[in-house]
Order: sequence, then C-alpha cells, then structure tokens
Amino acid sequence: MQKGDGFRIRARSVFKRIFYLLIGWLGIRRFREHSFFGALLEQPAAIADFGAHRGEFFAALKSEYSISGALLVEANPALAESLKKTFAETGVLHAALTAGNKRGSVTFTRSTQPESSSIFKEWAAAYGIADQVEVPTVEFASVIRELGGRVDLLKFDIEGAEVGVLKEACASDLNSCGQLTVEFHDRRPPLTRRDVDDVCRRMRSEGYLIVKPNWPNVDDVLFVNLKRMRTIKRIEFRCRVALANALFIIRRRFFGSGYSQ
Repeated sequence: MQKGDGFRIRARSVFKRIFYLLIGWLGIRRFREHSFFGALLEQPAAIADFGAHRGEFFAALKSEYSISGALLVEANPALAESLKKTFAETGVLHAALTAGNKRGSVTFTRSTQPESSSIFKEWAAAYGIADQVEVPTVEFASVIRELGGRVDLLKFDIEGAEVGVLKEACASDLNSCGQLTVEFHDRRPPLTRRDVDDVCRRMRSEGYLIVKPNWPNVDDVLFVNLKRMRTIKRIEFRCRVALANALFIIRRRFFGSGYSQ
C-alpha cells in the first residue's frame, strides 16, 4: 500500500466518525431506512405508519420511544394479519392509503417481493406479480382524526401512492403533523422525479423544512413542520437542517454513497 492510499483511508475513516458524531449531535435517528429528528418527538408520541409491512420500523421506534397512540396501515392482507398478531395492543388497519376522497376499494397488486406490492401494477411487476386483490381504502384525513388530530411522526412506505396522498392532502391535515419520513418512488412508471419535486414544493409552501439524507436520491426524505415550533426553535431548526443537508451532500461527494448505503 502506498502512503497516499493509506492517508486517504485514514482520512475517510476520520470523516466517517466525525459525520456520525455530528448526525447524532443534530438529533437525527434512522430506523429501517427512514430518518427523523428523535429530539422533536413528543414523549409520549403519536405515530402513523403507512405501509407498515412487517412492522420493523414501528418495532424499532417502540423499543426506544414512548408511544401514546399508533395506527399501522398495511394493504397486503397477509402482512396486515401478521401485524395484528405481533402488535396486539396497537391499532392495525388493513387498507390502502389513497389520495383525495377515494373511498371504497382499490385493486392491490401483490409482488413476489412483498415489500414492492402496490396499487400501481407497474411498480409491483418489477419483481414479478403474485396476484391481485381488492382492498379497502382509507383517507389520510381519517387517520389523522383517528389519532386525535395531532400526529408527531408519520412514516410513508406505500410504493408510489405517497405522491398522490401528499399532493392532495388538505393543508389543515398536514399542519397536524410534526414530521413525515417518506420513501419516494420515482424510478418506474407512472411516477417521475418531477412528481417528487412537486410534492417537495408543496410541502415547503405548507411550512415544512426538508432533509434529504440520501441526497440526491429521494428514497429517504424527511419533512419537518416549522409551524409546530416557537419562533426561536424555528431559527434553531433551520440551522440544524441546513447543516444536516450539507453533511449528507459532503458524504455523497466524499464517499460516493449516501447515508442510506
């Protein structure tokens, strides 16, 4: 090994340690590919998990934070039944979260890779289609009401449906949310990066700051509601978010990989 190579390896190691120290100091936590500000969570916190899958994110959250109320929403009937058994004391809803007032049912395509199942057949087909089932739908506003009109952290992992839901959610419902940690899907039809950018513009206009831990990718995006903070805390969190985004960009430039990798 040449001296130059050894220096680069040590420099990368030092930067990585500094990076994680600063991320911890900023209060950013990451469970199952979803980032959020742990310091912002109320104790106890109200949680909505859209696309709960097998409950990994909620289980990790529950192990470290006090939960006042939670609702896990899962469209895949087999996974929903499993969630009900695993989290017997937590609300579990077998339904697909849809945009607007689309009440009734929707065709849900189950993929051979369960986590890729979606209301969008094109998305589920990327890994092979197992079957299609009709599942009941639930509105975003209904979940907010179910949790008392105030939710501290919402997780979105609903295989493409997140774009429509966030575009059409009414301002008052968004204002009821503290943080939203979202996995966007923009690499297959019918969604594009422009759709995600439209959602981000809409969320900024509603008073949210945006953190992109896996910049420039959008598979881990955090929205933080400034309207839920006092003026002094808003200034503090603007600085925190600016520093966090700078760190994530530097990491990508330095390592060629994001926080998620």
